[in-house]
Formats: sequence, structure tokens, C-alpha cells
Amino acid sequence: MNIFKRNLSVVLFISILMLFASSLFAQVSEYISSVKTGDAKDGQPFYISVELVQSSNIGEILVVYRPYGQSDFEKIEMDLLGMTATATIPGDDVILPYIEFYILIELADGSFSTHPPGAPDTAPPLQANVVTISPKDEEVIIMSPLPDEPVGQDELFISLSLLKTSDSVDKSKTKIYLNNIDITSSALFADDLILVSGENLPSTVGLGAQNLKIELFDKDGNLYHSVSKGFTVTPGTGSDFYAARFNYTGSVKGESRNERYNDQSTWYNNLRLNFNGDYSDWKFDADVYVTSEEKVYLQPQNRYTAKIRSSWMNLQIGDNYPTFPKLIMNGKRIRGISGAVNLGFFNVQASFGQVRRDVEGNILEYFSRATAPLGSNVIEIDSAKYGQPFARANLGTYNRNLFALRPSFGSGETFQIGFSYLHSGDDYQSIEFGGSPQENAVVGTDLKLNLDNRRIQIRGEAAVSIFNSDISEGELSDAEIDAVFGTDGFFDVSPDDVRSLRDVISPFITVNQYLKPLNPQELSTLASEAELSLNYFNNRLSAKYLYRGNDYKSFGQSFIRTDVAGINLRDRLRLIDNQVFVSLGFESLKDNLQNTKIATTTSQTINTSVSYFPRIDFPNLTIGYTRYQNDNGLSMADTNNVDFIVDDATNRFLTQISYDVMLGVKHNTSLNFSTSSRDDNSINNADNKTTSAALNITSPWNRQLTSYFTFSYFSSEISTIPYDYVMLSLGAKYKMLEDKLTLTGTYSPSFGDFERQAIDLIGSYDVMQNLSLIMQVRFYSISGAGSNSIIGLTTRYNI
Repeated sequence: MNIFKRNLSVVLFISILMLFASSLFAQVSEYISSVKTGDAKDGQPFYISVELVQSSNIGEILVVYRPYGQSDFEKIEMDLLGMTATATIPGDDVILPYIEFYILIELADGSFSTHPPGAPDTAPPLQANVVTISPKDEEVIIMSPLPDEPVGQDELFISLSLLKTSDSVDKSKTKIYLNNIDITSSALFADDLILVSGENLPSTVGLGAQNLKIELFDKDGNLYHSVSKGFTVTPGTGSDFYAARFNYTGSVKGESRNERYNDQSTWYNNLRLNFNGDYSDWKFDADVYVTSEEKVYLQPQNRYTAKIRSSWMNLQIGDNYPTFPKLIMNGKRIRGISGAVNLGFFNVQASFGQVRRDVEGNILEYFSRATAPLGSNVIEIDSAKYGQPFARANLGTYNRNLFALRPSFGSGETFQIGFSYLHSGDDYQSIEFGGSPQENAVVGTDLKLNLDNRRIQIRGEAAVSIFNSDISEGELSDAEIDAVFGTDGFFDVSPDDVRSLRDVISPFITVNQYLKPLNPQELSTLASEAELSLNYFNNRLSAKYLYRGNDYKSFGQSFIRTDVAGINLRDRLRLIDNQVFVSLGFESLKDNLQNTKIATTTSQTINTSVSYFPRIDFPNLTIGYTRYQNDNGLSMADTNNVDFIVDDATNRFLTQISYDVMLGVKHNTSLNFSTSSRDDNSINNADNKTTSAALNITSPWNRQLTSYFTFSYFSSEISTIPYDYVMLSLGAKYKMLEDKLTLTGTYSPSFGDFERQAIDLIGSYDVMQNLSLIMQVRFYSISGAGSNSIIGLTTRYNI
């Protein structure tokens, strides 16, 4: 009875507290509820997950990011499954001290929205602090559990070795945390070994992902270093899991939810099946996601994936995101087959499949030959079938397949050279009402050299593309070449050169008057990058040169910036035993490489920052300054070209502080402050001043209760028009009934020029050890934009 009363009182307390909560990177948005990320570590892949407010009006989601020291933003397509979109930024782009990013949403009507709203022009993008991977990580040896091997729930055993720790470390002061809960009192210290049996833990450890954190202290009691590792807990016992030679886990997850946006109500039903197995060196994975959002008039929403991996090969069938050299293909979803064989001295990688499926268009209006207007959506149709030769139409999309191949020599540890080929084209017979079908071919090479124990790194890649913007008319004949090209033709290009080019490349791509480049000597379809990195004397210096012609195009890399060339320099100095990092960056880029614009714009970026990661009881601190400047040399005195003037400069200052405050329990606290000012001397006069601040506090009071608090402030003035708002969040997560029931809630109101009320309530109950039910209620109300509510039930079964 006492237990019931205690749980009842906690439920009443948490029900009130659940009206307040926060999310990582909380910002006001009409389409996004929260953005969550993994740890950002220097040189390691960076995971981003986006929870949506509603998905019915969303066509595509991209994460747009900018590595430190770079002025250009890169783009990666996010994988959208139901109400969640995920993406992973490559490790090469995760650079100390921070990485900037924002979310770009393409809506069903073709318009765009960003999160944070206005980013990056009128609002600062989100930032994730990047931490360095310390050599001191190797001083703590986690012998059990291993990160890549699941452990049975009934046989959890933690084993640590401090044999390699420094003499300045007091091993007896070591702290151990499991999911942010201090379990040191349950540990057995035996000289260099620390052992924790699952039987000694306060209560049962849940299933799924777990986080183990170890803190080392010196003899004066100051924090020396901390190490975190993740592992997975599975049902049953470890001996049961590994008894058979073929081991497997799996899950079935079904969701049914009702989404109401203003006066429109829609039901969504999703089913996800997951399977993971291993046999000796082989690993098997399968994932099936089926949703009622799958429509024949949209690009695929269902996902089907099967993978086979070993130490020397991998094979993926279904929906996959193959990674080739950056200029060739990166972040592109393919529905087909991808695989690689890695033998060390020789490797080969290949992908083939559909990157866009055919969706038929429809006719809006018919025209005679005399009345047909000009327009990109006015097409020629079958007059015998439809009675008129032209029509205005909602254009469909052609089926587009892609093939990519990359053989390479060398393992990549010290040397590797690769050669890439990509071909992709539209099937112009796949639909009847479409625009101009296109075709693309790319060839490239890449080089990787690591010398002197990777202290010297050389990276380079180059590619040349051929692009045809309309293949519907087929190949050019000799007579057509003579009529179209030459001094008296439409294009002042030698007919003999065009014939020679056609004969050489026609096996790879359709050759006609829509082919680029018509003059290869202009290098308009060449793209190349070369980078040298030196790591000596606690100093990492890198220099990079890039060139991308204005006509370069790869259907496997849709988001690369073209018509740009220049240098990028970065220097990072490590001081005071890797506690202080000084970063400097300079970039200078120019466009108009083929003289296709009135003037050439020079863009320069200067980055400076100092980061302090102390090993004493003191906050982590980063202070940075960035200046972006663009100028094309035109002036107001040139009245003929005044509309083309580019002359602006942006100065930005930022401060990031994080600290674990000990007040009864450890409160993970972070404070971010940023201010920027843009001076625009063009005719647009788009001056801009922005200031943003955010305070985040996460408090794990005990293993049952965790609370959150966030305060966000944003203020901007664009062309003398102010825009200000404040957002508060306060919330909690509570586990009860022996961790079978988890209650979570959020309430995020914003005040000022953007008014929003947001409530999220989630209850998760473990009916059995491998069966759980999740109930979610979400309500959003945006002033002047209507309201949205979601009620959903999810069932998950693990095998």
C-alpha cells in the first residue's frame, strides 16, 4: 500500500512537471519538434535525428552543415521514416571546435522551410560542440562489456582495467556511471581492476542501448579524464545468446497515429521489422519499413534493406546510401544493390539501382500549334490521341537509374588510388507527360597517402562530368551536326570537333546539341580538390585547394556547389597537455570561372577560436570569432550594373560554456551565446543584426527521475525590422513500477514575435520482457498558423 501511495504521489508530481520539458537544440518551428544529436568528436561521424511536428506536408528533408573554417554549406539527404528523419555527417567534416548545421525542409507544394526559421541568412544555424579524442582514452581499458557485442540482461558484468593509467591518477577515487547513475558503490576495486556484477546494481537494467562512463581523478581530487562507451543489452542471458553458432536478435514495431492539422485529420499506420544476426565473421541485417504514406504519385516512403558484412566484403540490397568519393556520390539513396570487396591490395565497389521512380504527370490545358504559349510546363503531346499538339501539364518525373563503379588499389592505411565511373539517366518512355529527360556520366580518380605514422596526409580527387539536358531527340546525325554547329550555325563550335566528341563518348551518353561541355577546353565540367595535412609538434596544419567548373554535375551528388575555386587553410594548436586548443582558419574563393557573369565575386572567411577543456573542476569554454566577406568589385557609380552589386561583410562572436554542477547530484549545464552583425552595401541594403542565447540543464536526480530545463532567447533586426522571441522549457522523465513504466512530457511555450504552445506526453510500458507499448500525445498551437495534434500508439516486440 505504501508503495502504491508513493508511486501515486510521484505520478501526480510528474504529471504536473511533465507539462514542461526541453529538447536538445530547442527552437521554434512549424514543422520540427526537436533536433537530437550524438556526440560530436573530432574526425568521427556525427549523427543527427529530427522529430517532426507533422509529416503530411513534407516532401524531402536535408541537413545542411558547414565544417569549421569553411564558408560553404554542404547538404545531405535525410532518411525520413514516419515522424523521424536521420542523417550522419561524414567524420572528415567534423572538425574542432564546432560544426554548424540547419534543417532544410522541402514542402509538398515546392516551397521551403528551415529550422531554425530564417537560417542561415537571417538567423544563426545550430551548433554542436566538437570535442577532441584524447590519447588518455587508452588509459582506461573496458574489457566487458564490449561495444560491438550485445550482453544478456541477466548476465551483465562490467570489467575495467586501469593498468595503463598515469601515476598521477588515484585509482581509488574512480567514479563509474551507468546511464548517468552513479554505480561506484556497487563496484569491487582490486588494484588495477574494477568489477561490477549485474547482481549488485540497484535495480534491473533495461533493454537496448546503455551508456557507461568512467571518471578518473588525480591525487588532489581533480578530474583527470573521463571515458564513455556504449553497449547493448538483450533479453535473456549471455550464455543463451551465444550458445548457438548462429546468433540473432530482432524486433517488430507497429504504429498507428492520428495527425490533425487545422481542420484536416489523417490516420497513419507504420510497421517496421528489424533483424540482426551473426555467424563467425559474418553479420546479417535486415530492415523493413512499411507505411500508409506510400503513394504511387510520390517518391518511395517504404524502405527495404538487407545487408551482409564480413571483414573483406559487404553487400546491401534494397534502399541504401552508398558512399563514393565526394565529387562522385555521397548521401544519395539508391533502391537496388550496392557492394564492395576489400582485399587490401585490390578493392572494388559498385552500386546499381533506382534513384528516382517514375511518377506520371497530368494535363491541365490543351493548345493548338498557333495558340501554344511559351513555358517550361508546356509540352508537345500526341495530337492524334488528344486532339491538340500541345498542352500545359503538371510535369511528372521520369524513372532514373544509376550505376557507379570504383576499383581501387591499396588498403588506405598508407596508400590508395581509386578510379570512379558513374552513369545515370532518365527513361523517357517511363511516363507520358514529363519535362526534358536527362542523362549524366562522370569519371574521376582519387588518391590517399598517409606517411610518417599518419602525421603527413595527402588527399586528392578529380572528376569530369558530361551532362545532357534533353535526350528525347536522340543522337545527332552528321547532317544535323553540320546544320547546328559551325560559324553559320546556332553554336560557334567546329562540326568536326563535335563529330569526334560524339564518336568517342556516344557509348557512354547521348550526344546532341544539349550536351555539355560543348567546348571541353574551358574546363567547365571539371571538379577537383587537393589537401595536405601536417601533424607535428602538437600542431595540425592543413591546406586545401578546390576547383569546380560551373557546368560540373553528378546525379550522385546533387548538392555540391559549382562555379567556385580557391584555397582553404586551417591550423589547430594543442597546448597545456591537450587542454587548450587554438584554431585558425582562412578561406578565399572566387566564382565566374568561365566568365559567365558580369563580375567575379570574391568570398573570404576568417575563423578564430580558443577552446579550454580543463581536467580540474572548471567549465569547458570555447570563444570564437568569424568574419564572412563577399565583394564583386562593382560600385553604385556603375548605374548599368547596380542591381548586380555584391558587397557585404558579417562579423560573428560566440561563446560556449559547459559544466557539471554538483548540487546534490550532477547537473549537466551548457550555455551558448552568439551575436552577429551584417553590413550590406548593395542596393538591397539587407543589414542584419542577430543575438541568440540558450541555457540547457539536464539533471539525473536518480535512476528513476531526470529533469530538464532550457531557456532560449533570440533577437534580430533585418533592414531595421525587429524580430524577437523567448522560449522556455522545463520537463522530466520518470521510471516506475520496477522500470516497466516510463513517463515523459514536454511543454515548450514561446513568447514575443513568435508565439507557440507545444505539449508532448509519452508513456512507455513494458508489458513483458520483450513486449512494450508506447502511447504518445502531441499538441502544437502556433499563433496565426493554426494548431496540430497527434495521438499515436506504438507496439514493439523483441525476439
